[in-house]
Amino acid sequence: MNITELIDALNSKIQAIKWENEALNSKIRTLKAENEALKKELAELKQKQLFKEDFGVLTEMYYVNGSMQRWGNDYDYCLKDNSKYYKLPSKDVK
Repeated sequence: MNITELIDALNSKIQAIKWENEALNSKIRTLKAENEALKKELAELKQKQLFKEDFGVLTEMYYVNGSMQRWGNDYDYCLKDNSKYYKLPSKDVK
């Protein structure tokens, strides 16, 4: 094998590596975009997360369709099944 053939072989390998690098960079950009979308979705879901602190102690209560609610403008909600309350995370524990 002479030097010209060796240079041609190396150039073809370099070109193949460049193509592979471009494909991998494209895949990285796609995954970064998916990651950003998932981060936004997670932020939205975290805003919807209920915590134990979202359920206050009810003092003046009345029943509406089997669930308890407080009189007045400030409504605290009471779970129909109290066992679900204990499964909720606390805002203090992260």
